[in-house]
Amino acid sequence: MSDNIPLQVDVYTDGGCDPNPGPGGWGAIIRWSDREWTLSGNDLDTTNNQMELYAAAAALALLEGLVGRCRVNVHTDSRYLRLGITEWINAWVQRDWRTRGGQLVKNQDLWRLLHRLTQAHDVTWHWVKGHAGHPLNERADCLATEARRALLHLHRPQREAGARTFTDDGQPVVEICVKVSCRGAEKRGGWGAVLRTGEHVKTISGGELGTTANAMLIRGAAEALRTLTKPCRVIFYSDAKYLAKGASSWVTKWEARGWRTKSGKPVANQSEWESLIEASRPHDVAWLLAREDDAPADLAQAGELAAEAVEQ
Repeated sequence: MSDNIPLQVDVYTDGGCDPNPGPGGWGAIIRWSDREWTLSGNDLDTTNNQMELYAAAAALALLEGLVGRCRVNVHTDSRYLRLGITEWINAWVQRDWRTRGGQLVKNQDLWRLLHRLTQAHDVTWHWVKGHAGHPLNERADCLATEARRALLHLHRPQREAGARTFTDDGQPVVEICVKVSCRGAEKRGGWGAVLRTGEHVKTISGGELGTTANAMLIRGAAEALRTLTKPCRVIFYSDAKYLAKGASSWVTKWEARGWRTKSGKPVANQSEWESLIEASRPHDVAWLLAREDDAPADLAQAGELAAEAVEQ
C-alpha cells in the first residue's frame, strides 16, 4: 500500500424495488476525508435484497479498483445484508453455499461477490434505522429511488422515437397501461387498456354491473394480456398498488397458502387473480407501479377509456 491509501472510508448504501420483486434501484455514497463519490444503478426485474447486496458490492468494488485495500465502515439499513455478511456467510461457505436445511443460498452470486470483496478490505458493518432522518442514509435512499424511477423514463423516450420493438432474442416488447373507473350504487365499473409496441397502438375496454374497482383492475389486465397472440416481453404500468404488488409478489404467497391471506382469510377476487395468472403465463411480464410524476401518457388515455366504458 502507498502512503496515499486512506486509513478509513465510510460507505452508505441502500436499495429497493417497487413492487418487490420488480423494477429496482440501488445507491451508494463513499466518503474519504473531504472526497465523496456517489454510485447508483437499476434493474428491471430484481428484488429488495438483491439491490441492497448490489449497492454494497458496487461500493467495495470501486474502492478496490481505485485505492486498493482500506478500512471501510459500511452503513446499511438492511438487516438481511448486515446479518448475512456478519453472521451467516461463514456457515454458508462451509456448507458449499447451502443453508442449514440443505437448500441453495438465495442470491448466491451476489453473496459470493460480496464475500470476495470483503476479503479485499478491512470492513466493519453498521446497521442504521431506515427513514429515521440520518442524512446520508436518506441520500442513499434517494439515489436508489431515482435510479429505479429512471427505468420508467428510459422506456418513454425510446418509445416515442420509434425504438426497437423486439428483445435481443427476437421476443416482441409490448407496453401496457391499464386503468379503471367505478361509480354509483349499482356498482358499475369499467376498465381501459392501451397496448403499445413501437409506434403501433391498440386500445381496448370493457365494463359490467355489480363489480368493484379491484376486480375490474385485474380483469382489465388479464384481457389486455389475452390480446397478445405470441409470447412477449411485457412492461405493465399501473398506478394501483393492489395490481402491481399483487401480480408481482402477493399471488405467489396466496397460492402457497391455498388462497388465504397471512391472517387466514380468503383472498378477495381469487377467480380474477387465477385468470390473470393464466393470461400472464406465456409472457415475461414486469409490473411497474407508476407514480403521478412519472406515469406514462398512455395511462391517462387508459383512464379515459375506462370512464367511457362505465357510461356504455
